[in-house]
Amino acid sequence: MALTLFPLFPLLPTELRLQIWHEALPPPISQPLYFYEKGCWGPRHLTETDPDYDPNNDEHNWCLEFHCSRLTPLKIDVPLFYVNQEARRSVLPWIHDQDLAIRFSREMQSLVLVRSFDPERDTLYVSEDQWHDFHVEPFDRMFEPDLENKNLSCFAPAFRRLAVPSALIMKDPRAFGELFHWYYGIDEILLIVEARPDEFWHEGNEIKVQQRWEPESGDIQWPTFCWNHASNGFLWEGNRDVFGNDPLYKVLQDVGPQLVEKLRESRMQRLAIQPTLVVKK
Repeated sequence: MALTLFPLFPLLPTELRLQIWHEALPPPISQPLYFYEKGCWGPRHLTETDPDYDPNNDEHNWCLEFHCSRLTPLKIDVPLFYVNQEARRSVLPWIHDQDLAIRFSREMQSLVLVRSFDPERDTLYVSEDQWHDFHVEPFDRMFEPDLENKNLSCFAPAFRRLAVPSALIMKDPRAFGELFHWYYGIDEILLIVEARPDEFWHEGNEIKVQQRWEPESGDIQWPTFCWNHASNGFLWEGNRDVFGNDPLYKVLQDVGPQLVEKLRESRMQRLAIQPTLVVKK
């Protein structure tokens, strides 16, 4: 189709063609959402490089942790990758920079690009239906047969950013009350107030990938509700007027005082609660 629209493109100087391919690269991937799945919590045997390793008693060298590598990867659509060999060579550095892997799909009979969860940059999304499982899974996992009679330590998951639908706290303002028992490493919560387009978020197929969704501010610049450790309270950053008569504002005002004691117990230095919308890429 590209040749039909611009048949002289192959005749352009190589430098100009390469510049055009470069300008056609997609924007960087930004804090994509990965869907929580049961089965990520599991044991790990500590090694000498772990700070809690006990060289004198190996029975103490077991921990329960959240294995981020078990989350289903995202499928990343990069049309430039499929145009021709020259375009593919131009997009390969971008693929490398975005930590993408190339897989072959038997179903599509084509190469596909996927991206695994990066706990330093990415966001774990938990739906309303999964909220209970999200909380009880680490506790239940400790009593499964393979961990019976094991002396386990437990570390906070490596990811720091969590996303939930705003409907979760609209229905239950105390929903975050026990969040920091197991997940005390989280310092940012995204409240999804809208998804565009409004459709089923998860897509499964033979290579097990997810659709790509990312936070986007859109026309509304939502303020952030921030835990201030120095004052032992929550403060707003940004323009609160965008809430108008939205009941989410009052709910967040009520949520803050409920969380103060939990945050003190967890010695949390920072927690930001950010309303946002997400967009399918």
